[in-house]
Amino acid sequence: MSAEGRALLYKILACPTCKSALTQRGNALFCSQDGREFLIVRGIPRFVESDEYVDSFSFEWNTHKTTQLDTFRKDGSSEDIFRKKTGLTPEDLRGKLVLDAGIGAGRFTDVMARWGANVVGIDLSYAVEAAHENFQSLGNVLVAQADIGRLPFKPETFDVIVSIGVLHHTPDTKKYFQALVPYVRRGGVIAIWVYPAEGDFVTRSQWIPFTSRIPDRMFYEWCRWFVPYAQSRLDGLLIQSIYRIFPFSNQGLGLENDILDTFDGYSPRFHGIHTPEEVAAWFREAGLVDIHNPGPWNTSMRGIRP
Repeated sequence: MSAEGRALLYKILACPTCKSALTQRGNALFCSQDGREFLIVRGIPRFVESDEYVDSFSFEWNTHKTTQLDTFRKDGSSEDIFRKKTGLTPEDLRGKLVLDAGIGAGRFTDVMARWGANVVGIDLSYAVEAAHENFQSLGNVLVAQADIGRLPFKPETFDVIVSIGVLHHTPDTKKYFQALVPYVRRGGVIAIWVYPAEGDFVTRSQWIPFTSRIPDRMFYEWCRWFVPYAQSRLDGLLIQSIYRIFPFSNQGLGLENDILDTFDGYSPRFHGIHTPEEVAAWFREAGLVDIHNPGPWNTSMRGIRP
């Protein structure tokens, strides 16, 4: 990240408790109100002390730093998903200040940054290490480790907030969605996608109490063995029977993506599933307007803060 870009984006950071401005001195940020200190470790501002309940994502995204990023894949698969789940276009985001709430390794920040947005990506997990490595040379991206429920910004900071595939992994999907809304400026857009209460998402949710307790490395190594084994036998009755009770990834985006996606589907501690009506109700309760599903994914939702 260029010094100029870093200085611009650092200015929007604020104390997550009192929302006062922060002053940088060396490798730390200090609250102007009470002197509270937030360290900058390996180039990343840290507003949390640990990855709490999202350790599987810390493991996952540092293992698969570039697997889903179009820039490294040399395709447009993540851009296609982003367009369908948000309805946003390059014209909507160019020059805008955007929060990627739950950046992971940065597959959607990669899209938005190439479209010309100024992106701040936050994550509770140590996925921020992977994201920072992926974007450290860009002047329009800043990565910080922070909790969606306790964001280090002043209210009404962002033109656009996106959170795709993240909020259902928090302890309370609705509560954490509501925590984002105050940070959208008046007239700004918020777009999310959460797991729908249908199909494989329902089946997977029944496994979570068991699979989320398996040590990350152990379950990941099993996925590395099982996914290629299953994909090589898709026509067999045994694998078809297994798929019905234990859906595994077969997205056509490469074996590494499918191993990652299978691990991702079963390892997180929280796995909320929701109906479109439920998600739309959250938007209405938050006072948002022009609420609509922008694409083919049932629980994608977008709205404007009036």
